[in-house]
Amino acid sequence: MEPEAEGRHGPLDQILDTQLEAVFETIQRLLIAAVALALIVLSGLALWDTVVSVQSELSHGNLTLGIATGVDTAFLTVILLELLHTVTSRGPVAQQVQEFIVIGITSAVRHGLGIAAAASGTNTARVGASAHGLSERDTVTNLAINSVSVLLLVGALWLVRHRFDVGGAPEA
Repeated sequence: MEPEAEGRHGPLDQILDTQLEAVFETIQRLLIAAVALALIVLSGLALWDTVVSVQSELSHGNLTLGIATGVDTAFLTVILLELLHTVTSRGPVAQQVQEFIVIGITSAVRHGLGIAAAASGTNTARVGASAHGLSERDTVTNLAINSVSVLLLVGALWLVRHRFDVGGAPEA
């Protein structure tokens, strides 16, 4: 085969490429719709769990535990809704990177609050379950690592926001 013939695409190749592209776009849209639907259901369940958990704690007179549980489960709902927004958005890559960094920051803050709640004795099965039974030194170490992670994510968000303008093109 001649080198010139390798670079040429016939009408049949172009038709196949166009049809394959359409099939993959359809599959991508269906998968995004399925993920979006799952995230909507999970967000609704998390919000319902927030209401039920807070109401349960308040009915037992545990105001502090009710607040801690409410904040924890509300953060989960926010994270799920941010994921939904990010999955369904079709913005530039720079915007999507920012959205994922915000999700990471929110998740890290939620995790840090769980560690702090477990250390303060307001631990429930959900709030800070991973920090349950840790020594004071381990708790402080986990909080320090979590804080550094949040700081790094905030720094990354700042860099991405200042590196790219609204359209996603690098600044001159």
